Amino acid sequence: MPAEALVEPVIPGHELLNFPTLSFLITHPPSGRRILFDLGCRKDFWNLPPPVAHTIDKKVPGIKVDKNLVDILVEGDVEVSKLEAAIISHHHFDHIGDPNTFPASMELVVGPGFRAEFLPGYPTCEASPAFENSFAGRNVREITFSAQDLVAGYRSYDYFADGSMYILHTPGHTGSHLSALVRTTPDTFVFLGADICHFGGVFRPTPYVPMPPALSGEQIGRLDRHAAIYACGIFASCHPDPENARTTAYQKPCSHADSWYHDPALAHQTVEKLKALDADDRILVLIAHDPALMNSVPLFPHDTLNDWYELGLKERLRWGFLNELPVFGEPTKYLVDGTYISGQRVRSLDVRQC
Repeated sequence: MPAEALVEPVIPGHELLNFPTLSFLITHPPSGRRILFDLGCRKDFWNLPPPVAHTIDKKVPGIKVDKNLVDILVEGDVEVSKLEAAIISHHHFDHIGDPNTFPASMELVVGPGFRAEFLPGYPTCEASPAFENSFAGRNVREITFSAQDLVAGYRSYDYFADGSMYILHTPGHTGSHLSALVRTTPDTFVFLGADICHFGGVFRPTPYVPMPPALSGEQIGRLDRHAAIYACGIFASCHPDPENARTTAYQKPCSHADSWYHDPALAHQTVEKLKALDADDRILVLIAHDPALMNSVPLFPHDTLNDWYELGLKERLRWGFLNELPVFGEPTKYLVDGTYISGQRVRSLDVRQC
């Protein structure tokens, strides 16, 4: 994705952001109820409503989607007919997926204002990210938040009514944006941030958790060089404020006229709360497009995140974003080399145009 639409300032040499897209399967042990958090991007993204498909074609330099989420779940022996709901963090194409691939019995849970803005779907609603048949015959439940029910400073909704998962209103990127705080043990949680921000350097480092004076290869995700030790000054060299690089985030949500943030000022406030949350060692913060996750956390169907604390995943993940920065004199390794349609590359990635 083009960095200039999502973060500021853009760091020279980091004009494109690697953008894996993650969804989460959540099981409520006392009841056996299962829900999804986000549906990812549909495999045939070119068949999205024309305005959305056009935006992808013109503004996304490279994209490749190998499988629909439903296929991944079925391969992992999940009975999709028993999925209760999918929490849709927001309406963008890489999060709403293709609801039509799931049974109509699976309701969609959305944030404030979603129904009025996007239903009944395209083409009646030209701004909608999905066709009308994606919503027809399916319950779309919009969460109502109370100003009195706060968790970590965010308006919250206790989804299972037992404190095991809170849906949080985290506006900024979009007005209806949702995140979730999921309890993994009695005193540990995973925070599913979705697009609360789009790069780890937007909320790290901070005065609460400064960048260490030195970092190992494992800490920054350089898996080929576990034994190597890197002085923090290497990473400060591309920080917009090198003198305060150990305690100041590298970037902020983009605020210019072409920003992909609905309300950049509100997004900044939302991210400031996230910084405090991230400082709690009992909370693992995961944002939807963090490439460090690909090598740091167990992925479905091989394992779960329930024992993340015992495995030390937070420390392995926290500084992984640094490996995306242009500090080693090496070309950036992009996750895709162009745009793929039906498995065929139809356009090569051209970094020079970014």
